[in-house]
Amino acid sequence: MNSDEALSRLTLLCPPPSHPSPAGEAEFESGALPVPASHRRLIASYGTGCFDEFMWVFAEGAPNAQLDIVERTRLMRANLRGKALHELNHVLGEFRVGPDDLVQWGGTDNGDTLAWIAKGDPDDWPTVIIQAGQLRAVVNSGSSTATVLGLLDGSLRVPFFPADFPDVRPEFSANPYA
Repeated sequence: MNSDEALSRLTLLCPPPSHPSPAGEAEFESGALPVPASHRRLIASYGTGCFDEFMWVFAEGAPNAQLDIVERTRLMRANLRGKALHELNHVLGEFRVGPDDLVQWGGTDNGDTLAWIAKGDPDDWPTVIIQAGQLRAVVNSGSSTATVLGLLDGSLRVPFFPADFPDVRPEFSANPYA
């Protein structure tokens, strides 16, 4: 399924807010952080925030540093460097990349990471979902939008996500805990 179709299906399943939270542009020290066009469209529709009070999506220049894709990516890379990441290293080895080739576009309340394996054309980057503590990892070949849709409609199951996620009627909130 292409990313436009995934976004259309996602907005039917989980309607976006009428006024998405704004997100600007940010840069890595070495230049602009590449972000797939499909993720930019996801953020244009929803803004940064939380799906179903569990899964957060990040964007460049988010006012909250906890939701800024550049800041989250820097922290994730620093956290993964030099660690014995047994299953994750196996996944990264299959793609011939290292932790510095991951871009974190989302996360969960349990501390799980959703990151692109940034190799090749950004529109073709797969997502790796990394369990908190880097114990297990699941790879999904779809865009971030298709990954969110798959998680919310149940077509993508992650064994370390809670059994009660997603809800029958998932919702999006810029800040579900406000």
